[in-house]
Amino acid sequence: MQLQDLDLIVSEHLLEMAGARVRVRDGEVEVLTEPAIRSCPLRRDLYGIDKESKETVKKVLEEHMAELGMYGPRRVLELENKPVSFGASEILSDALTEGLVDAAVLVCEGAGTVVAAKPEVLQAIGAHMTGLVRTEPIEEIQMGLEDRGCILIDRQGRVDQIQGFERAAEAGYRKIAVTVAGHRADEALELRKRQRAMGAGAAILAVHTTGISISEAQVLAECCDLVWSCASRAVREVVGGRALMQIGIAIPVFALTPMGKRLILNRAMHFDGPLLLHRAGLPLMPEGKQPEPLV
Repeated sequence: MQLQDLDLIVSEHLLEMAGARVRVRDGEVEVLTEPAIRSCPLRRDLYGIDKESKETVKKVLEEHMAELGMYGPRRVLELENKPVSFGASEILSDALTEGLVDAAVLVCEGAGTVVAAKPEVLQAIGAHMTGLVRTEPIEEIQMGLEDRGCILIDRQGRVDQIQGFERAAEAGYRKIAVTVAGHRADEALELRKRQRAMGAGAAILAVHTTGISISEAQVLAECCDLVWSCASRAVREVVGGRALMQIGIAIPVFALTPMGKRLILNRAMHFDGPLLLHRAGLPLMPEGKQPEPLV
């Protein structure tokens, strides 16, 4: 795909997609490592990919850049379309709409950690965001987010969800959702320690858990309200057995607390398609329906 028609600026961003490490530099995508995942049911449904490769990873990311302006100054910052049935941004957008949370702390390329309080802005940021490791400033994205009421923790694009939570609390928000990456499980633990001192509640959602360790999964199980299983064997084994609720069977989302259950059920109320609720021992993971391999 040719991206010369996009209005790009000088910046570099590092992310993970399908377990592959990817660099976006000045609008050019370079897939640095082979995908850790051979196949993913979610990516097959969303993008029609049967077998992952460097080429499929690059193609999907370039499509996001062309369609949504990701990693560039023309980034789409408001979105109503919800492509994932029970994705983190979809769940949190609906939670904002119903007042279950006041604001959400999440990560956006070109801006770093962001506090968002408008459902359509949150959905635009998170709909196709995947595994952002490091990002550099893109002024147009930062200004566009601030024009839409978002709070940025700094202008350098730093990712720090603890500081994001503190900034949200200082701004007067009291019911704050925070997304944390699986490899940063220590942030979930620290959030639980700080929420009382800040006088605000934290609903903690763990995302991008592929490849995490057993010890990291144990921390997430103890501290989080919702945990996405992605292609993680550790999450399925450790978190799944402690879950109060599971939504989905290919990429299960596990609720560990009553708040986690409320977030899932609220999304179900907003979901247009048919759903099946079924009593079962957890985790429920039919063979042939999981990502391959689990790592």
